[in-house]
Amino acid sequence: MSKKNFLFSLVLMLFITNVNAQSNNKKLFYADSFLSTSNENNFEYIKEIEDYDSRKKEYKVKIYYKSGQIYLIGTTTEKDRVKLEGKCLYYFENGKKKRVANYLDNRLSGKQFYYYENGVFKTETEVEISKDKKKSSTKIINYFDENNVQKVVNGEGEYIEQEGQHKLISKGLIKNFVKEGTWIGEMKDKKVSFTEEYKNGKLEVGHSIDSLSNKFTYTEIEERAHPKKGIKDFYSYVQNCGIIPKNIEGGVYGQIFLSLEVTETGKLENITAYANDKFGVTANAIQLISLYENWIPGKHRGITVKTHFTLPITFK
Repeated sequence: MSKKNFLFSLVLMLFITNVNAQSNNKKLFYADSFLSTSNENNFEYIKEIEDYDSRKKEYKVKIYYKSGQIYLIGTTTEKDRVKLEGKCLYYFENGKKKRVANYLDNRLSGKQFYYYENGVFKTETEVEISKDKKKSSTKIINYFDENNVQKVVNGEGEYIEQEGQHKLISKGLIKNFVKEGTWIGEMKDKKVSFTEEYKNGKLEVGHSIDSLSNKFTYTEIEERAHPKKGIKDFYSYVQNCGIIPKNIEGGVYGQIFLSLEVTETGKLENITAYANDKFGVTANAIQLISLYENWIPGKHRGITVKTHFTLPITFK
């Protein structure tokens, strides 16, 4: 073990020991970049659930960076996976407030407030969820640049949109709280540039160009990965493929959570679980689900991308 890894392991051990010493009702988990429960070989954060041994409608959750600095403070309605509800606070690793988010059933809803890493206020937005809860829309209310100069005032002005995913940045006009006209941008990690046309906040058409000058046209920003035979076929396979080993006597009850990725070529990859049971149910589930092939990869702005999702499997 290198000196660097040894020191990190020592800091992590001390961090976990200190948190456990504070309360026997708290439980710690490793979490990956998607906040899904992971293991010591593949994690980005440490997740802390308060009153884990109790049965409650809501649990206080804290997420820590590897350094031990706080990343998120909020409430989850499930203790074995992060399902956020209500007001949540996010922080940069330097301790500055990153954003104040409001959630409804694990989806952003209502007012949202964002800050720059230097502490300067950035953006006030409002997310509205449709009545059928299938779609959401975002209003840009106020926006300030890094020099604290206001660029969007009460839903009108010039806006720069930045997202951590794909290191994305795009620029355009906000009119009546939503995107309007021509927007240009790039996804730096994919070396992709794009131009989009908006009308009343709705994307009419987008055109992207990758590093090899391949051109793509799209009308949806995100297209989720899905099985070629449909998601119902996948769920049917999971239900009937024999995840519970035949040598187990008696009933099996409870729930396991698997983390899955669909690659750019449509293959299932990195199927993991944060813990294995002594009966072999989890290991059997990973092996059998990895055999399910023929996925259509997800797309972002017309470009195929690797996507991640969590699969809960319940035994009754």
